[in-house]
Amino acid sequence: MISFTKKLASALLLASLSASVYAAESNTKTLLYISPNDYNYSVHLLAPYYDYWFAQGPLVEPIALKSLQEKRVEMALCQANETADMIVRIKPSVFYNPQMHVYHSKLVATVFSGKGDVLGTYVGEAQQLGYTSFDNGTKYHLNKVYGLAMQDLMTKLTINPSQGSIKSEAKLPCGMIGAQNDTKVSFY
Repeated sequence: MISFTKKLASALLLASLSASVYAAESNTKTLLYISPNDYNYSVHLLAPYYDYWFAQGPLVEPIALKSLQEKRVEMALCQANETADMIVRIKPSVFYNPQMHVYHSKLVATVFSGKGDVLGTYVGEAQQLGYTSFDNGTKYHLNKVYGLAMQDLMTKLTINPSQGSIKSEAKLPCGMIGAQNDTKVSFY
């Protein structure tokens, strides 16, 4: 009786583990991936007499998703185990020059096929004049500079769905795109 319950418990455990590893096919053909590090680790804007810490992911996500949806209708945000024909990874960075009162932003977009092959890397950069002030003022300038960088990126970014579409079972889950070593500390 005890061996039967052990076998049953191990079979249920194995079934639950195999179900959690399954990669779900997305309803959209293209997914947007932003690293969890951009949500979990804060960036520090250096300015005299005022410190501002923020996470880049929540600011960049709506800007990038809206811009990419305007270019391609079928675009969704990546969940950990979804697969699609193409995956677009956005890597943001921002720097504030307190002497010149200028925000500098850079968005690097890497387009992956469904198998994980790199189809292209594109860079969008922008600058925005502005002071660091209260939270709303600084957030306004950050949204503005990320929006300008995204506009610059959209002029260069080409997404060709036929280039990335594959009809095989070996599709890479979009959560594995970020499995590379991302730096957790940014000095800029």
